[in-house]
Amino acid sequence: SLVNEDSLVNEDSLVNEDKKIFIAEGNKIVLTESKEKQKVLKKKIIIKTKKKPDFDFSKYGKRRKSRIYAMFALYSYDMNHKNITLDELTEFSYEDNKIPENVLSFAKEIVQGTIENIEAIDEIITKSSENWRFSRIQYVDKAILRMSIYALLFQKDISKSIVIDEALEISKIFSDKDSYKFINGILDAIQV
Repeated sequence: SLVNEDSLVNEDSLVNEDKKIFIAEGNKIVLTESKEKQKVLKKKIIIKTKKKPDFDFSKYGKRRKSRIYAMFALYSYDMNHKNITLDELTEFSYEDNKIPENVLSFAKEIVQGTIENIEAIDEIITKSSENWRFSRIQYVDKAILRMSIYALLFQKDISKSIVIDEALEISKIFSDKDSYKFINGILDAIQV
């Protein structure tokens, strides 16, 4: 696997464990050992060449699938610096299989509602996360918190315990091993 402890030379290059620099030029990758290029390292990246198996949605119910898709979209929203349209977020073009309409519509409802209320939701996260700056919260955790707080505030037909349970289960799948504790603390502190 290609692992770069020091970071990227630029967006199109990598340094492997042997400190050799791989640069993407068009459709091919070239190897260089230039010390000059190693001095301009900027961004951290880890790339593994082993292909991970596709995520298996078949074992989850419709609402959990919707929440996972919503989390993906909200994560993308943050990663794109909020410079992406709702339609682009919810087209899920990376998904090879057709998403069932009821799963897609619930995911879109979550994403749209969360984005429309994102300032208020972020303020709640900030107030509820004592001794933790908002900017330090991981993007995945932010996405899970945002959609869960939206559900607590606006999807009154879903009980608080279900919202929290779904958030914790999704965080156990996609986030760091102890993130669910942080997410539980934030969501549990919110009075609705």
